[in-house]
Amino acid sequence: MLRKDFIKNLSLGALAFPFAKNSLIHSNSLAKDLFKISLAQFSLFRLIQSGKMKPYDFAKISSELGFKGLEYMSALYKGGFMSDSKFSLTDAIKFANKSNSLAKEYNQENVLIMVDVEGNLSAENSSERATAIENHYKWIDCANRMECHSIRVNLYGSNDPETWKKSSEESLNALCEYAKDFNVDIIVENHNGLSSNPKLLVEVIKSLDFKNCGTLPDFGNWCIAQNEEKRNELYTLYQRGKPPTDDEIKSIGDICIEKHDPYEGMKIILPYAKGVSAKSQFFDLQGNESSIDYNRMLSLVIESGYKGYIGVEYGGFLMTPIDGTIATKNLLNKTLKKLV
Repeated sequence: MLRKDFIKNLSLGALAFPFAKNSLIHSNSLAKDLFKISLAQFSLFRLIQSGKMKPYDFAKISSELGFKGLEYMSALYKGGFMSDSKFSLTDAIKFANKSNSLAKEYNQENVLIMVDVEGNLSAENSSERATAIENHYKWIDCANRMECHSIRVNLYGSNDPETWKKSSEESLNALCEYAKDFNVDIIVENHNGLSSNPKLLVEVIKSLDFKNCGTLPDFGNWCIAQNEEKRNELYTLYQRGKPPTDDEIKSIGDICIEKHDPYEGMKIILPYAKGVSAKSQFFDLQGNESSIDYNRMLSLVIESGYKGYIGVEYGGFLMTPIDGTIATKNLLNKTLKKLV
């Protein structure tokens, strides 16, 4: 199958917006000097979950969509979304070697690995934390073999702020100590729960005496408390790989009980950023993200002095993953061209 035909077949259905097709916008040279754009594999999750794409198609699709960098989603190589299947160091080395080969074939740079479902690093129980820490070591080894600059970790566990802080500090301290000799950074995303309380997160980061610790600010993940029943419904939608019906939830915003102001939160955690995730879910007919002010978000990124990769992470349901990814990339380039 020709490359363009493969992409066309993945851009399916009546929900595909016309502005997203065949309209990859390129940024100006100054913006390119400051930022490069990578593709977060989560953008393609629904295609992989539905079997229309394999995890190892990632480098190929990224290249065909005009990206230069890859942000891997570890769970997809362990059996799928939220899979807790065992993944040994041997498995991890095979993943790293194959991913390296494909990245080289498609002229892609390995940027980072988003590590999920390897245990709760912020759990109160020390034995549970120790297991979670041990489970993350293999991904640090992978990142080193793949020349990724970071692994992204989640600080899930206790809901008590003081317990969460203490547990998070102990786990990050262990991971950073292990990773420093591998030249790998440990970065924390505001990924809902207490990690989306920016002041608490910064307190944890500042408590650590490691240069290889930082944040991965995400435009959209600012939900501190969620409706558990609706969250399970959302997970089911992701696993199903099909758009929601009219009476189903449409985004993570629909399950949020308590939310931090996203712009204030970004301003607080951006000084510690070693990566940035450009989240998107909804687009209007002019190609703007209707729930996130990209002009305001990217202004904060520029003002913070951050330079490096910005990852495109489409997480919506109302467009195909390919169209949503292209729309996000177009908006990112258009906005950077205006601001830089």
